[in-house]
Amino acid sequence: MHVLRRLRETLVPEGIVLDLQVIRPHPLVEVDDTVLCEIDGSSLFVGADAARAAVDLLVAEQLLQEEAVDNHDVRKHYIDGAALVADFATGGRKIPVAAIPLLQAVERKCVVRERCRVRRLRRIDPAPQGLGGLGWTAP
Repeated sequence: MHVLRRLRETLVPEGIVLDLQVIRPHPLVEVDDTVLCEIDGSSLFVGADAARAAVDLLVAEQLLQEEAVDNHDVRKHYIDGAALVADFATGGRKIPVAAIPLLQAVERKCVVRERCRVRRLRRIDPAPQGLGGLGWTAP
C-alpha cells in the first residue's frame, strides 16, 4: 500500500495511471478453440487480489478516481504443447499433473487464455479544508 501511495504522489495533479490486473477465472489451455485443461492461477491471484484491494482503498479514500474499466482476454500462443509445458515448468502457476502428458503430445499451436482487467485511474486531490468549505483559510 505504501508503494501505491508513493506512486499516487508522483502523479501530477489530474495525472492518469493504468492498472492492469489478472482476474478470475483460472487460465485455460486451448487447441483449436477446444479447452484441454485449466491452469491453477491461485498463486498469481494472491498478489493480484492484494494489489486490487490497495487500489480500491485509494479509490474509496477519494485519492484516485476510476474512470474506465475494461475486462478482456489475453492469449499467449505456443508453437506446440511441449513449449507450453516448458514455459510453465517454473513459476507459481501450475498445469495439472494429469494434463502434462496430453499437452506434451500436442504437435500444433496451443494458446493459454486468461482474463485481465485494465482500469484507468486519475489522481484527484481532496478539496482544501477552509472556512465554510469555500477553499480558503483564514490568515
